[in-house]
Amino acid sequence: MKFKALMAGLLAAVPALLQAQTVTYSLPRTTVVVEVDAVQETFYAGPYARFARKYLGIDAEQRDAVRVSLQEIRLLTRVEGDPAARYSADIKGGEDRFLALSSQGLVSFQDKAEAGDHVWRFDPQARYDFSAESVTSPTRTEVRTVWKEVQTDTAMVQVPVEESYEVEKTVEMRAQEAAQMVLKARRERFNITVGNTDATYSGEALGAAIRELERVEKEYLRLFVGRTVRRPLKESFDVIPQPGTQKYLAFRLSDADGIVTEGSAMPYYLEITPESVVEGGVRDAKNAIRYRIPAPCLVKLTADGNTLLKTRIPVFQLGAESTLPLK
Repeated sequence: MKFKALMAGLLAAVPALLQAQTVTYSLPRTTVVVEVDAVQETFYAGPYARFARKYLGIDAEQRDAVRVSLQEIRLLTRVEGDPAARYSADIKGGEDRFLALSSQGLVSFQDKAEAGDHVWRFDPQARYDFSAESVTSPTRTEVRTVWKEVQTDTAMVQVPVEESYEVEKTVEMRAQEAAQMVLKARRERFNITVGNTDATYSGEALGAAIRELERVEKEYLRLFVGRTVRRPLKESFDVIPQPGTQKYLAFRLSDADGIVTEGSAMPYYLEITPESVVEGGVRDAKNAIRYRIPAPCLVKLTADGNTLLKTRIPVFQLGAESTLPLK
């Protein structure tokens, strides 16, 4: 009898179950995306920097240095489903009201943000190899005279013999030769420009000769004044505002490491302040749909007490929750 009664109850409930239209939804939340573009400038001192004053009469930096400068900061917003505010409801008979809320973005079918591609970065800065530059030979050929004994018809005699051998140049020797190449290129360019040369240059030949001398001069001068390598940096950080919190660490800017979130480098903060209190209040949600009303917020990006960027955005999770009856 009990089994027959149970089956009768289930069969009676089937029409109601078939008519139900249950959906799962989440309340929306706002994520602030901070996109940062910067340039890292790495200066490599020239190998002959300490001889620049002696041979060229100029001062040259003798130490490597790294500096990062900001180029652009952008604030974007992304609305996604809040995994901490997920509900289900039977919207049968109230589809129009539910779709109206979803079309306005006050409820969300998306439970979480879509996963993006993860990029692992490992880009160490190596010491610049100046040996790859076209420079003078690191060795030079020297000739010395030695005396050797030679057997003649009457006796052993000593005769002078010249021998050639390679000698490694000192750093100063190579610096002096590079400086001579710089000065020679300048002198020849000047002579060509003023016409003080036996060769005749005209038209495109004149321009090509001057450009080639400028290239040679820069190539050898770089060995004294060094060179700077620029590397673009681009990073993106997500900030999820929380009730009761107004200041968030967005990122840090480090000369050595670039754009990071940890360490002791210069911090950049995101300040999110609701401009007004949004009235709401959740009532009986048994036959209703919950939704969120976003709060208009003033958002500022600051660093070292200075405001770098300021704008207004709506933030759902800092607003108010309310309900809309389905019928």
